[in-house]
Formats: sequence, C-alpha cells, structure tokens
Amino acid sequence: MNTKTMKAVYGFALWLAASGLRSPSRNSIESFEVSQQAGKTIVRITTKEPLRNVPPNFAVASPARIAFDFPNTVNALGRASQDIGQGELRSMNVVQGSERTRLVLNLRRPVAHETSLDGSALVISLSEPAVAQTAPGGQVAHFAEGKAEARHAIRDIDFRRGRSGEGRVVVDLSDTSTGIDIRQQGQNVIVEFIKTALPDNLRRRLDVVDFGTPVTTVNTFQQGENVRMVIEPKGQWEHNAYQTDTQFVVEVKPVVADPSREGQRGRYTGEKLSLNFQNVEVRAVLNVIADFTDLNIITSGHGDGEHHPAPEGRALGPGARDHPADARPRQPPQRQRGVDRAARRARPREKLALEATQQISDLEQTRTEAFQMNYQKAADVQKLLADPSQRILSKRGSAVVDGRTNTLFVQDTPSHLEEVAG
Repeated sequence: MNTKTMKAVYGFALWLAASGLRSPSRNSIESFEVSQQAGKTIVRITTKEPLRNVPPNFAVASPARIAFDFPNTVNALGRASQDIGQGELRSMNVVQGSERTRLVLNLRRPVAHETSLDGSALVISLSEPAVAQTAPGGQVAHFAEGKAEARHAIRDIDFRRGRSGEGRVVVDLSDTSTGIDIRQQGQNVIVEFIKTALPDNLRRRLDVVDFGTPVTTVNTFQQGENVRMVIEPKGQWEHNAYQTDTQFVVEVKPVVADPSREGQRGRYTGEKLSLNFQNVEVRAVLNVIADFTDLNIITSGHGDGEHHPAPEGRALGPGARDHPADARPRQPPQRQRGVDRAARRARPREKLALEATQQISDLEQTRTEAFQMNYQKAADVQKLLADPSQRILSKRGSAVVDGRTNTLFVQDTPSHLEEVAG
C-alpha cells in the first residue's frame, strides 16, 4: 500500500469518527429501590434511558424467584447483589452478559407480580401471598393475579420437546395479566387459569407420548369461570414454569439417576475384619468394630460372638440384622452421621414393618389444595371429612372453610388429597 492510499484510508476513518457513525450506546441500570406500600413490596429499577417495553421476565416456583432480562444494558449499580429482607423479597442479584443484563429477585415463596413503566423506571409490584399459599406446606405457585373485572382467554396451546428431553407445554394468552395458579397434585401437574375462556377447538386431550418426554397427556378443559390444564407425566421428573409477555410455559424435565451411584448400590466397602470371639458380649465386639472404623455405636442387649471375615460395611449391614442384636444406621455426616445403633429385637418383623410404614406416613410432607364448591356447602363437606366414624383425612390433615367464596382449603399428604379430590 503506497503513501497516498494510506492517507486516504486514514482520512476516511477520521471522517467516520467525526460524523458520529459508531456502535449504538448501551443503556444502564442506575438505581434499585425497595419500599412497602399498602401491603405490597414495590421494587423500582431506574435506567439511564427510558425503556420502550417491559423487559422479558419469567418466574420460577422452586426456588422462588423472578428474573428480568434487560437487553443491551449494563450494570451501573456498583454491586452485583444486595440483601433486602422486606416483605416476601429476600435479596436481588444482577448478572451482566455480553448482550443483556439479568436482574433476579429472590423471594421467600412464590408470589404474584405486576410490572409497569414510569418514565425511566421499571416498577415491579409484589403482592402478598394468597390464602392457599400461607398455609404450611402449600405448594401453589401464583403468577399474575388478574383483575377481577377483566376477562381473559387462551389463544393457543402447543407442545414441544426440548434439547434435554424435557416436555414443554406452551400456552398463548390474550394478555399478560391473566391469573395463573400451578401446583402438583399426586403425580400430576395442575395449572389453573383464573377467569379465563377456552375456545371449543382447544378443549381437547393431547396424547404426546410419541415426543419421548416425561409427559404423556395434556388435558385442557373449561371448569366454571376458570380453565384447568392437567399435565400427566411418568417416571421420575421435576417441573418449573415461567412467563414471557403473553407466553406461559410449563417445563417437565426427566430426573436421571447418577450411574456411578447406581453401580455402588449393594456393594460393601472398607477393609475386611476377621473377628474371633468366644463367650463375649456383643457390646464388646461392637466396641472393637467402633475403634477400627471410627464409628460411634450405641448398644443395648447381649449376645454371643461369631467369626465372620467380611468387609466392615457388611459387618454392620443387613447380615448383622439377622442376629438377635440389630445394627441399624442412624443419621449421617459421613456414613449415616457416623452413628450406628445395635439393639436387641423383641418384636416380629411384620410389626416392625408396620411401624416403619406409619413413621414414613408421619414424616411425609403435607400440601394444601383449594376446592371450590359449586353445588354444596363447603362447611358440610368439612364436617364429612372430619367425621370420626369415617374420617377421610389423616391425623395430620385439616380442613378450613372460606364462607365468602364457599371454598374448602384442605391440608394433608398427597395420597389423602387424592382421596378427597376423588
């Protein structure tokens, strides 16, 4: 390249710079403020330049959080996280990427939220949780509550398979303020669209087995003023839901077991022990094992010793339970928290199995479900459920009536909730 050409290129570059032809400037998040107003938590996010539209956002039920994606925006707050502790809002995080900045609101539990633009500020209103959420063990996730005087509609329902084999139910809504409740009932996922109409052509049962996802069927139907969607998965799965503008998505993902752990099941570990005792109490034998394995062992009862060359895992495993002194693991840090218990068996195996089943039932997590009564009084149904002669609820179950809406809120284990729904 000669001198004249170089001067021409250099002059053209200067002309471009002088004419202001350069990449468009980015917007920036300038401030983040939280306040309490009329029982609601108000989040105000101010940007350098006013936003044209509400940023794409979605909500996750577990863990409870709401995320907003600001396109072509940088973080000018001077911090990437902040502890808040006001209302249902625990904290916030800001993650800046190459083309967008994601702001995440971490919640104590799922709540409804509404968004609006006020000049150069994005205003997010977090509502207090509904009655069904305040009950212990409630697993109902609420999206936009919806306006009481407004009517909403579903425009389309589609099903897709994700890259990782997850099933995606995509619902196109008429507006962003449609109230949505989502919960797990037994082995199904129930989605309730509040005060929403469903066209006749969308009232159908979709058989989606051929997609090869955990979802087998999606049944959508009108129920009073609401639209109910029942998603039936199979196998081991987990679900989440999010909404972007008028598109609401429920994802059901398969849960894949760790093959490395599966291969270790049923195998005994540790160095081999060779024990040879005669006329020695079991307590003394277990003390030797405790010294060798660094385990804490709680013992009761007596017994004769035997000679069993075996790994230490088997010495305290199922084989030991065949002896009059049982060796049963207790709770971990390492190796069941390093505490094993040996105790003499004095009851039949059947009785022990029955008691174990009862203990599992007592520890099973409870959920809360709302039942809208249309043709009978909720108070009458409550009396029927609590009738001592034919009690349907478990001893941990309870039922509360909302007389204004004739709604029955039932809290119990999933198996008992299915009996109530049936």
